[in-house]
Amino acid sequence: MPLPAPRRLPCCFPLCRAGGLVAALGIALLHFGCDRTPPAPAAKAATAAAPAATTPPPGAAPATAAAPAATTAAATAARQSEKDRARQNAIEKVPVETAEVVRGPISSFLSFNTTLETEAAVDIYPQTTGQVQTLFAEEGRIVKAGDPLLKIEDSELRLDAEESRVNFEQLQRNFGRSDDLFNRKLVNKQDHETQKFQFDQARLRYERATLRHAYATVRAPFDGVIVSRETQIGARVAAGTKVFSMVKLDDIVARVFVPGRYLAIVAADQPAVITSEFLPEKSFKGWVKRISPVIDPKSGTFKVTVGVRGDKPTELPPGLFVGVRVITATRESAVLIPKRAVVYEGGERYVFTVTNDLTSKRKLVAGFEDPQNIEAVSGIEPGAEVIVVGHSGLKDGASVRGVNALAPIPQAPEESAAKSPTTPPVATSTPVPPGKL
Repeated sequence: MPLPAPRRLPCCFPLCRAGGLVAALGIALLHFGCDRTPPAPAAKAATAAAPAATTPPPGAAPATAAAPAATTAAATAARQSEKDRARQNAIEKVPVETAEVVRGPISSFLSFNTTLETEAAVDIYPQTTGQVQTLFAEEGRIVKAGDPLLKIEDSELRLDAEESRVNFEQLQRNFGRSDDLFNRKLVNKQDHETQKFQFDQARLRYERATLRHAYATVRAPFDGVIVSRETQIGARVAAGTKVFSMVKLDDIVARVFVPGRYLAIVAADQPAVITSEFLPEKSFKGWVKRISPVIDPKSGTFKVTVGVRGDKPTELPPGLFVGVRVITATRESAVLIPKRAVVYEGGERYVFTVTNDLTSKRKLVAGFEDPQNIEAVSGIEPGAEVIVVGHSGLKDGASVRGVNALAPIPQAPEESAAKSPTTPPVATSTPVPPGKL
Protein backbone atom coordinates (compact mmCIF):
# COMPACT_ATOMS: atom_id res chain seq x y z
CA MET A 1 0.00 0.00 0.00
CA PRO A 2 1.63 3.13 -0.91
CA LEU A 3 2.61 5.50 1.85
CA PRO A 4 0.80 8.74 2.05
CA ALA A 5 2.77 11.79 1.04
CA PRO A 6 4.22 13.82 3.91
CA ARG A 7 2.19 16.70 5.06
CA ARG A 8 3.79 19.94 4.47
CA LEU A 9 3.38 22.29 7.41
CA PRO A 10 3.12 25.99 7.06
CA CYS A 11 6.56 27.63 6.88
CA CYS A 12 7.66 29.36 10.14
CA PHE A 13 11.34 29.95 9.21
CA PRO A 14 11.59 33.55 10.35
CA LEU A 15 10.36 32.57 13.77
CA CYS A 16 12.69 29.56 14.01
CA ARG A 17 15.64 31.67 13.00
CA ALA A 18 14.84 34.22 15.67
CA GLY A 19 14.53 31.54 18.35
CA GLY A 20 17.88 29.96 17.43
CA LEU A 21 19.69 33.27 17.69
CA VAL A 22 18.23 33.88 21.13
CA ALA A 23 19.26 30.40 22.27
CA ALA A 24 22.83 30.85 21.00
CA LEU A 25 23.14 34.16 22.75
CA GLY A 26 21.97 32.64 26.02
CA ILE A 27 24.50 29.80 25.81
CA ALA A 28 27.32 32.26 25.17
CA LEU A 29 26.35 34.35 28.15
CA LEU A 30 26.19 31.27 30.32
CA HIS A 31 29.66 30.13 29.20
CA PHE A 32 31.15 33.59 29.84
CA GLY A 33 29.73 33.73 33.33
CA CYS A 34 31.08 30.31 34.24
CA ASP A 35 34.71 31.09 33.13
CA ARG A 36 35.10 34.40 35.04
CA THR A 37 37.17 34.38 38.31
CA PRO A 38 37.06 37.06 40.99
CA PRO A 39 39.88 39.65 40.77
CA ALA A 40 42.80 39.51 43.25
CA PRO A 41 42.77 41.91 46.19
CA ALA A 42 45.87 43.74 44.87
CA ALA A 43 44.21 44.15 41.49
CA LYS A 44 41.10 45.45 43.20
CA ALA A 45 43.22 47.90 45.20
CA ALA A 46 44.98 49.03 42.05
CA THR A 47 41.68 49.31 40.22
CA ALA A 48 40.23 51.25 43.13
CA ALA A 49 43.27 53.50 43.32
CA ALA A 50 43.34 54.17 39.60
CA PRO A 51 40.45 56.61 39.61
CA ALA A 52 42.04 58.44 42.56
CA ALA A 53 45.34 58.69 40.75
CA THR A 54 43.86 59.87 37.53
CA THR A 55 41.20 62.07 39.05
CA PRO A 56 42.69 64.92 41.06
CA PRO A 57 40.76 66.25 44.01
CA PRO A 58 38.93 69.50 43.61
CA GLY A 59 41.33 72.52 43.50
CA ALA A 60 44.52 70.32 43.29
CA ALA A 61 47.23 70.57 40.60
CA PRO A 62 47.42 67.94 37.88
CA ALA A 63 49.17 64.67 38.76
CA THR A 64 52.68 65.69 37.50
CA ALA A 65 54.46 66.27 40.85
CA ALA A 66 56.75 63.26 40.32
CA ALA A 67 58.10 64.64 37.01
CA PRO A 68 60.64 67.20 38.56
CA ALA A 69 62.06 64.54 40.86
CA ALA A 70 62.54 62.18 37.94
CA THR A 71 64.17 64.97 35.89
CA THR A 72 66.52 65.92 38.78
CA ALA A 73 67.56 62.31 39.27
CA ALA A 74 68.32 62.00 35.57
CA ALA A 75 70.33 65.24 35.55
CA THR A 76 72.30 64.10 38.63
CA ALA A 77 73.07 60.78 36.98
CA ALA A 78 74.21 62.61 33.83
CA ARG A 79 76.49 64.89 35.84
CA GLN A 80 77.95 61.98 37.74
CA SER A 81 78.65 60.24 34.46
CA GLU A 82 80.38 63.34 33.09
CA LYS A 83 82.46 63.66 36.27
CA ASP A 84 83.50 60.03 35.99
CA ARG A 85 84.48 60.56 32.37
CA ALA A 86 86.44 63.72 33.31
CA ARG A 87 88.28 61.86 36.06
CA GLN A 88 89.05 58.98 33.76
CA ASN A 89 90.35 61.31 31.07
CA ALA A 90 92.48 63.16 33.62
CA ILE A 91 93.93 59.90 34.91
CA GLU A 92 94.81 58.81 31.41
CA LYS A 93 96.69 62.10 30.70
CA VAL A 94 100.40 62.33 31.45
CA PRO A 95 100.96 64.34 34.67
CA VAL A 96 103.44 67.19 34.17
CA GLU A 97 104.55 70.33 35.93
CA THR A 98 104.61 73.54 33.93
CA ALA A 99 106.03 77.05 34.27
CA GLU A 100 105.16 80.28 32.54
CA VAL A 101 107.54 81.96 30.14
CA VAL A 102 108.22 85.51 31.32
CA ARG A 103 110.28 88.56 30.42
CA GLY A 104 113.16 89.68 32.60
CA PRO A 105 116.84 90.58 32.76
CA ILE A 106 119.56 88.08 31.96
CA SER A 107 123.31 88.50 31.69
CA SER A 108 126.24 86.99 29.86
CA PHE A 109 129.15 86.19 32.14
CA LEU A 110 132.50 84.47 32.49
CA SER A 111 132.53 81.86 35.24
CA PHE A 112 135.51 80.81 37.38
CA ASN A 113 136.29 78.98 40.62
CA THR A 114 138.83 80.26 43.11
CA THR A 115 139.44 80.99 46.79
CA LEU A 116 139.04 84.29 48.60
CA GLU A 117 142.07 86.23 49.72
CA THR A 118 142.65 89.43 51.63
CA GLU A 119 144.61 92.44 50.51
CA ALA A 120 146.01 92.90 54.03
CA ALA A 121 147.34 89.96 56.05
CA VAL A 122 150.11 90.41 58.63
CA ASP A 123 152.06 88.55 61.27
CA ILE A 124 152.47 90.48 64.51
CA TYR A 125 155.74 90.52 66.51
CA PRO A 126 156.46 92.28 69.82
CA GLN A 127 158.91 95.18 69.85
CA THR A 128 160.38 94.38 73.21
CA THR A 129 161.54 91.36 75.16
CA GLY A 130 159.78 89.93 78.16
CA GLN A 131 157.34 87.41 79.60
CA VAL A 132 153.71 87.36 78.46
CA GLN A 133 151.57 88.62 81.31
CA THR A 134 148.08 89.03 79.79
CA LEU A 135 146.28 88.03 76.57
CA PHE A 136 143.51 90.34 75.40
CA ALA A 137 142.48 88.63 72.13
CA GLU A 138 141.89 85.14 70.84
CA GLU A 139 141.49 83.60 67.41
CA GLY A 140 138.42 84.80 65.56
CA ARG A 141 138.03 88.03 67.49
CA ILE A 142 137.31 91.17 65.49
CA VAL A 143 139.49 94.05 66.64
CA LYS A 144 139.91 97.72 65.84
CA ALA A 145 143.16 99.52 65.10
CA GLY A 146 144.95 100.17 68.40
CA ASP A 147 143.10 97.56 70.45
CA PRO A 148 145.45 95.74 72.91
CA LEU A 149 146.21 92.15 71.98
CA LEU A 150 148.88 91.13 74.51
CA LYS A 151 150.78 92.63 77.46
CA ILE A 152 154.35 91.79 78.44
CA GLU A 153 155.46 92.00 82.08
CA ASP A 154 156.55 95.68 82.35
CA SER A 155 157.74 96.35 85.89
CA GLU A 156 161.29 97.25 84.86
CA LEU A 157 160.13 99.23 81.88
CA ARG A 158 157.69 101.14 84.03
CA LEU A 159 160.44 102.04 86.51
CA ASP A 160 162.71 103.20 83.71
CA ALA A 161 159.98 105.39 82.37
CA GLU A 162 159.26 106.81 85.84
CA GLU A 163 162.93 107.52 86.48
CA SER A 164 163.27 109.25 83.15
CA ARG A 165 160.21 111.34 83.91
CA VAL A 166 161.62 112.51 87.24
CA ASN A 167 164.97 113.47 85.69
CA PHE A 168 163.24 115.24 82.86
CA GLU A 169 161.04 117.26 85.18
CA GLN A 170 164.05 118.23 87.35
CA LEU A 171 166.11 119.40 84.40
CA GLN A 172 163.07 121.16 83.01
CA ARG A 173 162.85 123.27 86.21
CA ASN A 174 166.59 123.93 86.16
CA PHE A 175 166.52 125.02 82.57
CA GLY A 176 163.58 127.29 83.33
CA ARG A 177 165.58 129.12 86.00
CA SER A 178 168.70 129.26 83.79
CA ASP A 179 166.71 130.65 80.94
CA ASP A 180 165.28 133.38 83.18
CA LEU A 181 168.73 134.33 84.42
CA PHE A 182 170.11 134.34 80.90
CA ASN A 183 167.37 136.70 79.78
CA ARG A 184 168.37 139.06 82.64
CA LYS A 185 172.05 138.82 81.61
CA LEU A 186 172.98 137.08 84.86
CA VAL A 187 174.19 133.83 83.26
CA ASN A 188 176.61 133.59 80.40
CA LYS A 189 175.64 131.99 77.13
CA GLN A 190 177.83 128.89 77.60
CA ASP A 191 176.19 127.92 80.87
CA HIS A 192 172.77 128.50 79.36
CA GLU A 193 173.55 126.25 76.40
CA THR A 194 174.84 123.53 78.74
CA GLN A 195 171.60 123.65 80.73
CA LYS A 196 169.59 123.43 77.52
CA PHE A 197 171.62 120.43 76.29
CA GLN A 198 171.08 118.54 79.53
CA PHE A 199 167.38 119.36 79.41
CA ASP A 200 167.05 118.06 75.82
CA GLN A 201 168.87 114.84 76.70
CA ALA A 202 166.55 114.26 79.65
CA ARG A 203 163.53 114.83 77.44
CA LEU A 204 164.77 112.29 74.88
CA ARG A 205 165.53 109.69 77.58
CA TYR A 206 162.05 110.17 78.99
CA GLU A 207 160.41 109.79 75.60
CA ARG A 208 162.47 106.66 74.82
CA ALA A 209 161.62 105.06 78.15
CA THR A 210 157.96 105.90 77.69
CA LEU A 211 158.03 104.35 74.21
CA ARG A 212 159.69 101.16 75.49
CA HIS A 213 157.08 100.90 78.18
CA ALA A 214 154.35 101.35 75.58
CA TYR A 215 155.86 98.50 73.55
CA ALA A 216 155.05 96.15 76.40
CA THR A 217 151.46 96.20 75.14
CA VAL A 218 151.08 94.70 71.65
CA ARG A 219 148.28 96.43 69.71
CA ALA A 220 146.35 95.74 66.49
CA PRO A 221 147.83 97.61 63.50
CA PHE A 222 144.47 97.94 61.69
CA ASP A 223 140.82 96.87 61.79
CA GLY A 224 140.59 93.15 61.21
CA VAL A 225 140.19 89.71 62.73
CA ILE A 226 142.67 87.56 64.60
CA VAL A 227 143.52 84.52 62.51
CA SER A 228 145.85 82.77 64.94
CA ARG A 229 147.47 83.20 68.36
CA GLU A 230 151.01 81.85 68.52
CA THR A 231 151.88 82.36 72.20
CA GLN A 232 150.46 81.94 75.68
CA ILE A 233 150.62 83.43 79.15
CA GLY A 234 154.01 82.87 80.78
CA ALA A 235 155.90 82.41 77.53
CA ARG A 236 158.97 84.57 76.97
CA VAL A 237 158.87 86.49 73.73
CA ALA A 238 161.35 88.63 71.88
CA ALA A 239 161.39 90.85 68.84
CA GLY A 240 161.57 87.83 66.51
CA THR A 241 158.72 85.87 68.11
CA LYS A 242 155.46 85.82 66.18
CA VAL A 243 152.56 86.25 68.60
CA PHE A 244 149.51 86.81 66.33
CA SER A 245 148.36 86.68 62.71
CA MET A 246 145.49 88.85 61.54
CA VAL A 247 143.76 89.82 58.32
CA LYS A 248 141.75 92.78 57.14
CA LEU A 249 138.22 91.61 56.33
CA ASP A 250 136.94 94.75 54.64
CA ASP A 251 139.32 94.24 51.73
CA ILE A 252 138.55 90.71 50.47
CA VAL A 253 139.36 89.84 46.87
CA ALA A 254 139.06 86.87 44.51
CA ARG A 255 141.84 86.47 41.96
CA VAL A 256 140.85 84.67 38.76
CA PHE A 257 142.80 83.89 35.60
CA VAL A 258 140.86 84.68 32.43
CA PRO A 259 141.68 83.25 28.97
CA GLY A 260 143.50 85.79 26.84
CA ARG A 261 140.78 85.92 24.17
CA TYR A 262 138.51 87.72 26.64
CA LEU A 263 140.97 90.53 27.33
CA ALA A 264 138.98 92.91 25.11
CA ILE A 265 135.63 92.38 26.88
CA VAL A 266 136.75 92.50 30.52
CA ALA A 267 136.96 96.01 31.96
CA ALA A 268 137.51 97.63 35.32
CA ASP A 269 134.43 98.18 37.51
CA GLN A 270 132.37 95.53 35.69
CA PRO A 271 129.89 93.88 38.09
CA ALA A 272 130.47 90.38 39.37
CA VAL A 273 128.52 87.82 41.40
CA ILE A 274 130.17 85.62 44.00
CA THR A 275 128.56 82.41 45.28
CA SER A 276 129.68 79.55 47.48
CA GLU A 277 128.49 76.00 48.12
CA PHE A 278 128.91 76.70 51.84
CA LEU A 279 126.33 79.53 51.55
CA PRO A 280 123.83 78.05 49.06
CA GLU A 281 121.04 80.56 49.75
CA LYS A 282 123.14 83.70 49.28
CA SER A 283 125.08 85.55 46.62
CA PHE A 284 127.35 88.56 46.99
CA LYS A 285 128.03 91.51 44.76
CA GLY A 286 131.52 92.21 43.51
CA TRP A 287 133.34 94.32 40.97
CA VAL A 288 136.43 94.09 38.78
CA LYS A 289 139.07 95.84 40.87
CA ARG A 290 142.23 95.40 38.81
CA ILE A 291 143.20 93.83 35.49
CA SER A 292 146.70 92.70 34.67
CA PRO A 293 147.50 93.79 31.09
CA VAL A 294 150.00 90.94 30.58
CA ILE A 295 149.01 87.51 29.25
CA ASP A 296 151.02 84.66 30.71
CA PRO A 297 152.60 82.85 27.75
CA LYS A 298 152.58 79.52 29.59
CA SER A 299 148.89 79.44 30.53
CA GLY A 300 147.50 81.94 28.00
CA THR A 301 145.60 83.75 30.78
CA PHE A 302 145.68 87.15 32.46
CA LYS A 303 144.95 87.91 36.10
CA VAL A 304 141.79 89.73 37.16
CA THR A 305 141.31 90.83 40.77
CA VAL A 306 137.64 90.95 41.80
CA GLY A 307 136.70 92.86 44.94
CA VAL A 308 133.92 91.48 47.15
CA ARG A 309 132.32 92.57 50.38
CA GLY A 310 129.86 90.68 52.58
CA ASP A 311 127.12 91.96 54.85
CA LYS A 312 129.18 91.05 57.93
CA PRO A 313 132.97 91.12 58.38
CA THR A 314 133.24 87.38 58.99
CA GLU A 315 130.71 86.29 56.37
CA LEU A 316 133.32 85.88 53.60
CA PRO A 317 136.51 84.66 55.27
CA PRO A 318 139.77 84.31 53.34
CA GLY A 319 140.29 80.81 51.99
CA LEU A 320 136.59 80.23 51.25
CA PHE A 321 136.09 78.36 47.95
CA VAL A 322 133.78 80.42 45.74
CA GLY A 323 132.41 80.72 42.25
CA VAL A 324 132.97 84.04 40.48
CA ARG A 325 130.85 85.23 37.56
CA VAL A 326 132.16 88.34 35.82
CA ILE A 327 129.20 89.92 34.00
CA THR A 328 130.12 91.16 30.52
CA ALA A 329 126.67 92.11 29.11
CA THR A 330 123.03 92.34 30.25
CA ARG A 331 119.67 92.26 28.43
CA GLU A 332 116.92 93.81 30.50
CA SER A 333 113.85 92.41 28.66
CA ALA A 334 114.68 88.92 27.49
CA VAL A 335 112.24 86.00 27.07
CA LEU A 336 113.21 83.69 29.92
CA ILE A 337 112.67 79.93 30.03
CA PRO A 338 113.59 77.82 33.08
CA LYS A 339 116.56 75.61 32.37
CA ARG A 340 114.59 72.67 33.74
CA ALA A 341 112.33 72.89 30.70
CA VAL A 342 115.14 72.25 28.18
CA VAL A 343 115.33 68.81 26.54
CA TYR A 344 118.57 67.82 24.81
CA GLU A 345 118.23 65.64 21.76
CA GLY A 346 120.77 64.99 19.02
CA GLY A 347 122.86 68.00 19.91
CA GLU A 348 119.82 70.30 19.74
CA ARG A 349 117.73 71.83 22.50
CA TYR A 350 113.93 71.67 22.62
CA VAL A 351 111.11 72.66 24.94
CA PHE A 352 107.56 71.32 25.23
CA THR A 353 104.79 73.90 25.37
CA VAL A 354 101.23 73.08 26.48
CA THR A 355 98.08 74.39 24.83
CA ASN A 356 94.66 72.99 25.76
CA ASP A 357 96.32 69.98 27.44
CA LEU A 358 98.22 69.09 24.27
CA THR A 359 101.99 69.33 23.92
CA SER A 360 103.98 70.99 21.17
CA LYS A 361 107.69 70.27 20.78
CA ARG A 362 109.60 73.40 19.79
CA LYS A 363 113.25 73.90 18.93
CA LEU A 364 114.97 76.38 21.22
CA VAL A 365 117.06 79.17 19.74
CA ALA A 366 119.07 80.14 22.83
CA GLY A 367 120.73 83.41 23.77
CA PHE A 368 122.20 84.31 27.14
CA GLU A 369 122.15 81.79 30.00
CA ASP A 370 122.45 81.96 33.77
CA PRO A 371 122.20 79.22 36.41
CA GLN A 372 118.37 79.33 36.47
CA ASN A 373 117.15 80.58 33.09
CA ILE A 374 117.95 80.57 29.41
CA GLU A 375 116.98 83.22 26.88
CA ALA A 376 114.71 82.21 23.97
CA VAL A 377 115.70 84.34 20.99
CA SER A 378 112.71 83.36 18.83
CA GLY A 379 109.80 80.95 18.52
CA ILE A 380 108.45 81.21 22.06
CA GLU A 381 106.44 84.13 23.38
CA PRO A 382 105.96 85.33 26.98
CA GLY A 383 102.96 83.75 28.68
CA ALA A 384 103.42 80.33 27.10
CA GLU A 385 103.34 77.31 29.40
CA VAL A 386 106.43 75.06 29.18
CA ILE A 387 106.87 71.68 30.83
CA VAL A 388 109.59 71.61 33.49
CA VAL A 389 108.88 68.20 35.06
CA GLY A 390 107.61 65.11 33.26
CA HIS A 391 108.92 65.80 29.76
CA SER A 392 111.29 62.82 29.76
CA GLY A 393 110.15 60.53 26.97
CA LEU A 394 107.24 62.82 26.08
CA LYS A 395 106.08 62.94 22.46
CA ASP A 396 104.86 65.84 20.38
CA GLY A 397 101.07 66.16 20.59
CA ALA A 398 100.74 64.09 23.77
CA SER A 399 97.80 64.71 26.10
CA VAL A 400 98.92 66.01 29.50
CA ARG A 401 97.53 67.46 32.70
CA GLY A 402 99.24 69.97 34.96
CA VAL A 403 99.99 69.01 38.55
CA ASN A 404 101.63 72.24 39.65
CA ALA A 405 101.67 72.62 43.42
CA LEU A 406 99.85 69.31 43.84
CA ALA A 407 96.82 70.55 41.90
CA PRO A 408 93.77 68.22 42.13
CA ILE A 409 92.43 66.26 39.18
CA PRO A 410 90.37 68.56 36.95
CA GLN A 411 86.68 68.44 37.75
CA ALA A 412 83.68 68.45 35.45
CA PRO A 413 82.16 71.91 34.86
CA GLU A 414 78.99 70.94 36.69
CA GLU A 415 80.94 69.85 39.78
CA SER A 416 82.87 73.10 39.85
CA ALA A 417 79.64 75.02 39.51
CA ALA A 418 78.04 73.01 42.28
CA LYS A 419 80.88 74.04 44.65
CA SER A 420 80.51 77.71 43.81
CA PRO A 421 78.99 79.67 46.72
CA THR A 422 76.61 81.47 44.34
CA THR A 423 75.15 78.24 42.95
CA PRO A 424 72.21 76.71 44.85
CA PRO A 425 72.65 73.12 46.00
CA VAL A 426 71.35 70.38 43.72
CA ALA A 427 68.70 68.07 45.18
CA THR A 428 69.57 64.38 45.31
CA SER A 429 67.47 61.30 45.57
CA THR A 430 69.49 59.81 48.44
CA PRO A 431 67.18 59.54 51.48
CA VAL A 432 68.36 61.09 54.75
CA PRO A 433 67.83 58.81 57.78
CA PRO A 434 65.61 60.24 60.51
CA GLY A 435 67.46 62.09 63.23
CA LYS A 436 70.47 62.98 61.00
CA LEU A 437 69.15 66.41 60.07
